[in-house]
Amino acid sequence: MNTQNTFENGRRQVARECLKELNNLPQYDDKKVTEILDKYTPKFKPLNHMRFSAKSVLGYYVRIIRKEMK
Repeated sequence: MNTQNTFENGRRQVARECLKELNNLPQYDDKKVTEILDKYTPKFKPLNHMRFSAKSVLGYYVRIIRKEMK
């Protein structure tokens, strides 16, 4: 397996963990969503391959995975 696939799998794994916690929120709350994203951003930061902030890219991956699950 090449390095790019390894990093992509890592990014998706962190995003799935984050999404699982977001889905467990009883109701949408901006403050809680921000706290959860902040919690997972340090795990995601070394995997970030884009020029945008790690938190923004993590949110992007969470949205992609949410769409794939539907």
